[in-house]
Amino acid sequence: MNRRLAALLLGLPATFALSGCMGTTVAGNEIGGAIPLAGITRQQAAEVARAHCLKYGHSSRMLAIRSDAGEKAVFECI
Repeated sequence: MNRRLAALLLGLPATFALSGCMGTTVAGNEIGGAIPLAGITRQQAAEVARAHCLKYGHSSRMLAIRSDAGEKAVFECI
């Protein structure tokens, strides 16, 4: 549990800094969502997904990269 808390505390500032600069919007809720990959890497999308799910007390899991209507990273909150 302490490792998880430490990882959370170390990862949150970087995640917020990255997501603030990028202006990436997440279409989703507490179950999961999708992140447009325009201008960001898959790793950055994973960080944005993690920050989104943390708002609901969950971790994230990337499910797929969809190319219909532009590339989007699809994730779920678990």
